[in-house]
Amino acid sequence: MAASGEEIAELDRAAERIGIPRLLLMENAGSSVARRLVGRFGSCRVLILAGTGNNGGDGMVAARHLTNLGCEVCLMLVGDPNAIRTEEARVNWNICCNLRSIKVEVYSSLEDFLRKLNWADVIVDAMLGTGVKGELREPFLSIVKNLNESGKAVVAVDTPTGLDPTTGRICGEAVKAVMTVTFHAPKSGFAGRDEYTGQVWVEDIGLPRELELEVLGRKLEGAGGGPVLVSACLLGVNCRYDGGNSLSERVIQKISSVFFLPVCPEILGGLPTPRSPNWLVGGAGKEVIEGRAKVINEEGQDVTENFLRGAREVLGLAQKFGVRRAILKSGSPSCGVGWVKVKGQKIIGDGVTTALLRQHRIEVISDDEI
Repeated sequence: MAASGEEIAELDRAAERIGIPRLLLMENAGSSVARRLVGRFGSCRVLILAGTGNNGGDGMVAARHLTNLGCEVCLMLVGDPNAIRTEEARVNWNICCNLRSIKVEVYSSLEDFLRKLNWADVIVDAMLGTGVKGELREPFLSIVKNLNESGKAVVAVDTPTGLDPTTGRICGEAVKAVMTVTFHAPKSGFAGRDEYTGQVWVEDIGLPRELELEVLGRKLEGAGGGPVLVSACLLGVNCRYDGGNSLSERVIQKISSVFFLPVCPEILGGLPTPRSPNWLVGGAGKEVIEGRAKVINEEGQDVTENFLRGAREVLGLAQKFGVRRAILKSGSPSCGVGWVKVKGQKIIGDGVTTALLRQHRIEVISDDEI
């Protein structure tokens, strides 16, 4: 479930009450923006437009990480340095001012901004974020209009400037980003606003998930859960036993705002594509793991070890990347959730990989549940 801007602010305050510094959350947010930007555009020239609030502070942190990742960075503060509103943003502004690797400027005129815009390959919008209130005023209005007319790639921090993150209302004008890096959970105002958000990435910045129930009374979608494992066949990868795939538009839509890891346990276990159909014999995945059941292919060959190896490989990836959730293909002897096929019939139980993931407290749902 998506969150409103105020709900995320409540979670921030709750995290601070239990001892998590806002400076730490800002560091995590800014570093995630830098990683996502370089992951898509590589090392490039980046103009960061920072406001005087915490959204600007996130951009200032991103500036530092971007230079470490090989980018040439110009940080332009849209506002008076003396008017920076939070201690966390002031700390990061001072850090940037003390670094020779970052060119730091204060917005002075539209002409100067346009020169920097022409210089940059990518622009980071860290002006207002969730702090937008009412219609955009100058100089933000002119900046946003010129950004949209420039054709340059814009990466929005948390939410595009001018887009109300709760209602989706356009506040006179709004940045049209190619990518939005938002934090902890997708925002309710993003629905139907792809023209402005572009691709949305939801990043974990360290807000404890347990605070959601305590503060909001509900769990949020994509909140602090890290990456999601997904059966590769559901994403259109031709890795099924018959050489085809099980492309699911529902699954693709479900994971569009999160970082996901495609996996095929059977290929990771050393089996080819295409391959003979495989059947569980003597029990489901749990029994295979315990040595009380086997996996046999249509030619009668025992491929149990391949299935176990693939399950262990998937578990290893999950542990390496901090995965706590998975969406796997229903009915599969490796990925089945709750039931698996045995020569045209169904038996109750999980596939081998699903059973192993659940033993390690990783939540698994099937594509049928999406």
